[in-house]
Amino acid sequence: MNQQVNHDAEALRSYKRRKSTQEMRMQVTNFAIMIFVTFVAFALVAAELPKEFVIPVILGLAVLQVVLQFYYFMHMKAEKHGVSKLFMVVGLFFGLSFVVTFIYIVWIGDPIFVKNK
Repeated sequence: MNQQVNHDAEALRSYKRRKSTQEMRMQVTNFAIMIFVTFVAFALVAAELPKEFVIPVILGLAVLQVVLQFYYFMHMKAEKHGVSKLFMVVGLFFGLSFVVTFIYIVWIGDPIFVKNK
């Protein structure tokens, strides 16, 4: 009986060690990806490409980095963060809707607010 308990404890330690190693490997890999994405952004700016191309690409790379940061380094992939994920999604929805509304009002304009001369 005691031998079975020791075997089970050793198996649990071995399992936790493997999971920890996998998690660390994933975090190091994602850190390397984020460093690479940062270098790509710097290279785009240093290449003096047209800003109409560079700005959207850098914004896309920034979104990618935010997602990687949340998912891996802030452990949002864990099941116990459901409420936090919900708040972030709702915040992103409102933030994006405010940005879209601002862009529409400033650059397109609403005919209701345009004065006829």
